Amino acid sequence: MSDHEAPLDAPLGAAAKAGAAGLKKNQPPAPEKPVDTRTRDQIKLDVVKNRKDLSDTLDAIEFKLNVPKQARFAATRITDKFEELKRENPAVLVAGAAAAAAVLGGVVWLGIRAVRR
Repeated sequence: MSDHEAPLDAPLGAAAKAGAAGLKKNQPPAPEKPVDTRTRDQIKLDVVKNRKDLSDTLDAIEFKLNVPKQARFAATRITDKFEELKRENPAVLVAGAAAAAAVLGGVVWLGIRAVRR
């Protein structure tokens, strides 16, 4: 430590005190703390609700970031929709299969034609 530096625990001089008082004067007033009028039981219920909300939020984040779980969920949804369509309207399912076969046949035909040229 050099000769002109004051130790950290040294008392403040008059200039430092005046500067600190000036800074304090220019600060906005501290906001008043609201009075909590809830009962102890209401506070406990709020804590339980907040914990539940936090748990739900963390579960949602985990679900969104878990790609394998997302893939399984999507596959299950597609399978469920397929089963529902098969049960409710099998004619649409047959028409869809025929259309898919026609598209696949067209792609194969175009591929063979392109190779022969």
